[in-house]
Amino acid sequence: MKLSRMKLGKLRPVSRLYVASVLLIHLLVVWNARDLILKGYPDFTIYYTAGTIVRQGMGHTLYDNGVQFQVQRAFAPQVATRLGALPFNHPPFEAVLFVPFAYFPYRLAYLLWGLVNLAMLTALPILLRPHVPVLRDWPAPAWTVTAVSLAFFPIFFALLQGQDAILLLFLYSLVFVAWKKKRLASAGAWLACGMFKFHLVLLFLLLMLIQEKTAQGRKRILTGFLGVSVILVAVSVVAVGTQEIISYPHYVLGLEKTMAGGAINPSDMPNLRGFLYLIAGNHRYFDLLVISLSVVLVLVAAWVSDIPARGLPDDSTSDLKFCVAVFACVLVSYHALVHDLCVLALPVLLLVGQLGSKIRVSSWPGVAISAGLAGLLFSPLQLVLLMRYDRLAWLGLAVLLCFVGVGGELKSRGQRAWGQDFIRNEED
Repeated sequence: MKLSRMKLGKLRPVSRLYVASVLLIHLLVVWNARDLILKGYPDFTIYYTAGTIVRQGMGHTLYDNGVQFQVQRAFAPQVATRLGALPFNHPPFEAVLFVPFAYFPYRLAYLLWGLVNLAMLTALPILLRPHVPVLRDWPAPAWTVTAVSLAFFPIFFALLQGQDAILLLFLYSLVFVAWKKKRLASAGAWLACGMFKFHLVLLFLLLMLIQEKTAQGRKRILTGFLGVSVILVAVSVVAVGTQEIISYPHYVLGLEKTMAGGAINPSDMPNLRGFLYLIAGNHRYFDLLVISLSVVLVLVAAWVSDIPARGLPDDSTSDLKFCVAVFACVLVSYHALVHDLCVLALPVLLLVGQLGSKIRVSSWPGVAISAGLAGLLFSPLQLVLLMRYDRLAWLGLAVLLCFVGVGGELKSRGQRAWGQDFIRNEED
């Protein structure tokens, strides 16, 4: 612990300079984009639109692009590049969350949602500090940690766009804390609350069930998850009607097929699909390649999640299993954009706390993790890849490196645990 604090002390001046520089860059981005924000260009448009439609009692038309565009033109008529609706492609129950914001003018609603996101970011270090070593070793007030979190490009971009990804990060943090406290039903319930991004949740549920070794524990997780899911379905039925729920999958698949009129661009997806798109996007078997490699990643994640942690003195291995599950969810998610990487903030904190202490930086897993973290934490690179070259999918390589590194570290620990058991049996 003393060695860890000494390392943090040596890195602190450099870290402060880097964070201050990145925050300055981000402030310049906000300043240059201020007119676009006021006119209604950010992604918050889709949530405000959905909330407005449900508030006006038109939930049965939630997935009608014509209705969405009409609503958007009413509160954002100055968006010259928007020739059609910026589509709301999330499950119906999330529209209900934004109904209260729809009672305010768009600009005020955008500001209020931003304040809600900042409140969640401020609450996170308080929530996580007892369970995340690097936060325990950094006795900084919550607002300081919040400021530092804004140097993480996905969080900054999610806040700028008015996205819902910070909410998903908050829910994942609640899942993590409940998991650490062995409150498995609560962990399942909090995870179900994140089903507005089901592509980043369902695989995590599977891996969490694999990591839980007892039938009773798995039952509690499923009870919490399914209980909340039933409530969300009921809320959706009340808000939009059964027909809209039935048509939702077809609507989402249609948006993916047409790339939502240019709103969906695989070259900006920092996941396996986006990374492969930059390499072999024109190949005739591209979809088969993505599916095949996704299956491989899921199997690898399931395998390392099942590695026993016997003989290890602390719960750092369970933290790594949490990390590998989140990295796997991002990689195999067919649709993920830069703001969706907000969920990686917690795995990044957990890995930073283990590098150099429990994970040897000189080992090949340590090298892979270090390289991956460097890519994820270097905001200027992400800013250039996204806003200048439309090639943010290269960041998927950083996510893949972290996944491979954590998987390798878990495999190594499993071998050590097996070796300890073998020696113990031989001595007996």
